[in-house]
Amino acid sequence: MNAVLKRFVCATMLVSCGMADGAVRPAPEYLKRATVYQIVLRNFTRDGNFKSAMEMLDHVRSIGVDVVYLCPFVEMDRDMDETGWSKRQKASGYHTPKNPYRISNYDKIDPEYGKDADFKAFNDRAHALGMKVYMDLVYLHCGPNNVMKDMFPDAFQRNADGTVRTTYWHFPFVNFESKGVRRYLIDSMLHWINLGCDGFRCDVGDSVPIDFWVEAVTACQKLKPDLVMINEGVKTEWLEKAFDACYAWPWSFSIRNFLTPALPGQVNAKDKTLDQKMQGVRDYESKIPKNALMFCFMDNHDTAADDEENRFDRVNPVEAGNAAFVLMILRRGLPLIFNGNEIADNSLNTFFAPVEDIGRARKTVDWARALQPAGQKRLALIRKLIRLRRNDSVFYDGVQEWVENGEKKNVVAFVRRNGDNAVFVAANLRPMDTSFVPQGVKLDPAQSPILSEDVKIDADGNVRFGPYGFIVQRVSRCPKVQL
Repeated sequence: MNAVLKRFVCATMLVSCGMADGAVRPAPEYLKRATVYQIVLRNFTRDGNFKSAMEMLDHVRSIGVDVVYLCPFVEMDRDMDETGWSKRQKASGYHTPKNPYRISNYDKIDPEYGKDADFKAFNDRAHALGMKVYMDLVYLHCGPNNVMKDMFPDAFQRNADGTVRTTYWHFPFVNFESKGVRRYLIDSMLHWINLGCDGFRCDVGDSVPIDFWVEAVTACQKLKPDLVMINEGVKTEWLEKAFDACYAWPWSFSIRNFLTPALPGQVNAKDKTLDQKMQGVRDYESKIPKNALMFCFMDNHDTAADDEENRFDRVNPVEAGNAAFVLMILRRGLPLIFNGNEIADNSLNTFFAPVEDIGRARKTVDWARALQPAGQKRLALIRKLIRLRRNDSVFYDGVQEWVENGEKKNVVAFVRRNGDNAVFVAANLRPMDTSFVPQGVKLDPAQSPILSEDVKIDADGNVRFGPYGFIVQRVSRCPKVQL
């Protein structure tokens, strides 16, 4: 069981315990129509640092992105004792202790990426372009030589025999019972906010005590009232008291795995049909507060590193990913574009390769894809989708209703509705023709769709899809879909 799968299973168990609808912490207004772009500095450019990443921000903004989310860039632990390395870290073959998620100093940028001035310049440029900047906050665990060890005698959690208690990844658990540790970690958040950080994505946030997050958010909002907090987790209390968004785990894995059955570490069994997978998605999401945002992705730093040769843009035609992105960007949620997704990047990928490794270049985004037909086709579509999501209130203020009767035909479909305004969205996730009559939706064959590829509507309402075909079309009169 890999780390991503383990997190998902834990999250699913938490949701199954029961999550009541409730009023979540009010999010800044911009977030509901935002699109997030994830950057792994080691993978984003050949130089792998802030200076070279900053030169790409004009491109990122041109996609329509509102938020740049940076994977950890603070100082990595250099301890060479491999018993303190994660399984994936050792399996990567780079034989390096420098894991971005095994941190030795929360207040210091790792020299691999630059200095404080480089981070501030990156933020200033992003802000000038109209984008926010979030950073990955890794507080559940840290490296064995983290500076807190010498600052606070109770920095790490301990087993009954006095030894340091470690996580699934073999990293020391941070001790949130320590007042000194809590103050240090909150001060670190304030430090990065002062350098221009607008929000935090919190690694395994469900496993960090909620009272710490409340204390931290309270302190940080005094300095930055529109602070955004994204939890890599799903607990309702965390959403209500400290976070603006959680993760849409079942959705993201179900769509990815259905597109590419060869993907390793599947959350859903290979023999599950699309309707079975999607019922699991609905069961999960029905327990998330109605006004909470959910982080949706087709790739992230974990999946790209784990999939390698099986990345969906490496083994599928560009149209397969395009169909998935139509659904992901227009559905209820907070969409994430992983670095290179917008050009259908299909390079090998890992966040374990240090900059000094001569073979690292082949694990970075292949920006030449932007000049090739597949990359140009993806980029044009992503720009249209983000513009549509940002500018049409049906996608950022409306509700979502699933249209389930196409799932046995390999089609995922839903209606987005805001008052009398309704839009039908559907995509075929298989490389063969299919068709169905959407239940409760009346489509006009004469009406031009907002977006469409390889789809035709018959006079009787039957929607015919070619391989990976998709459609986005307004519905003039659409009764509420009966679920």
